[in-house]
Amino acid sequence: MPRLLTHAARLVLRFTPRWRRATGGESGRGGSGVVVRAATRILYVIINMEIGGAERQLAELVTRLSPECFAPHVVCLKGRGPLLEKIVRKNIPHTLYNFPPLDFTRKIRTSLSLLREIRELRRVMKAFNPHIVHAVLPQPCVVAGIAAKIAGVPVLVTSRRSLGCYKEGRFLLRQMENLVNLWADAVVANSEAVKADTLARERINERTLRVIYNGVVIPARREGIGWPEIAGREIAGPVVCCVANFFPYKGHQELVAAADQVVKEIPEATFIFVGDGKLRPQIEQWIEERNLRSRILLLGSREDSTQIMLLSDLVVLASHQEGFPNVLLEAMAVGKPVVATCVGGVPEIVEDRRTGFLVPPKDPERLAAAIIDMLQRPQEVREMGLRGLERVRDLFSVEKMVQSYEDLYLSLLREKGGIA
Repeated sequence: MPRLLTHAARLVLRFTPRWRRATGGESGRGGSGVVVRAATRILYVIINMEIGGAERQLAELVTRLSPECFAPHVVCLKGRGPLLEKIVRKNIPHTLYNFPPLDFTRKIRTSLSLLREIRELRRVMKAFNPHIVHAVLPQPCVVAGIAAKIAGVPVLVTSRRSLGCYKEGRFLLRQMENLVNLWADAVVANSEAVKADTLARERINERTLRVIYNGVVIPARREGIGWPEIAGREIAGPVVCCVANFFPYKGHQELVAAADQVVKEIPEATFIFVGDGKLRPQIEQWIEERNLRSRILLLGSREDSTQIMLLSDLVVLASHQEGFPNVLLEAMAVGKPVVATCVGGVPEIVEDRRTGFLVPPKDPERLAAAIIDMLQRPQEVREMGLRGLERVRDLFSVEKMVQSYEDLYLSLLREKGGIA
């Protein structure tokens, strides 16, 4: 079945017209000043709108696109998620499915599920008649990429938002991604590290690869919100915050070990973990084994993580791998310095010893030493935070991210002859 699906998709590639002109809507003007004949309809496809980095970025993008020029429609393959409310409030149309997650190690079952999803997405595309399909995350990139080709959508944009470690042991996924790469007009990586990793792992035309950094909103401080409202009690000493879902690669085991060393040196220090996941029982066990229940607070998945970081003294990320972690941008956007592992696109965000400290992954001793060093130098830490805020304003604003995507969409349409 996987081989049959691959051959079928290749036949689609051969016989589907390369350009099908979509029409309708009123004329508008895009961010680059190019006049387009009609509002550009963009169909976004993602797993769901749960709280996560890719989901936050998509929510910001679709709600900030120029309404005179772009008409977005969001498709979620598996349910809703709290971030969908941001889209609903802006009256952006959306379509929800509840497809089961694809297990790309089980080829026959996955192939059948792929065919069902492709059929449904093709139906949506025929109804919405988009100029552009933009898929986010691996499963949507595969199913939406094939459906877009079958439906004759003029422009296909896919994304790479992390290093490709997720492909290991998933032969079918790798083959499907390589297949979709044949007709993708742009593959957007969110960092130079992710771009380089994609080139190394995939069969892809380098000219289609673009880098658009994630963008972050510079938030306003919410007055009257403190630790009693957030954590249920007052916190007197320095606070170290980690915002990361409980996945093995996020490095919580090393962070718990580092926290043990930090509290021995600075007993009043408190660690706050924001996030959740299947690893939670194991993390609770690590905390219990080191007798740190009073020093490490687990707050679960939260929508107020920005306020939590704002109240903290320091933000830490101990990941073993990362593409371009939003949490570091969010921390710097509230003027907080960071301690982070030097992996993936992290060095593109953090200037070592200017906006924070970079340490090797899986090294709790170096991690603890960096945290202790920063907590013992509060004035220098504040200066690091201010430099980080300026860096975010200059390079990683949400406005710059949205403008980059608007320019990309219009340039791709121009290449296809879709500009009046």
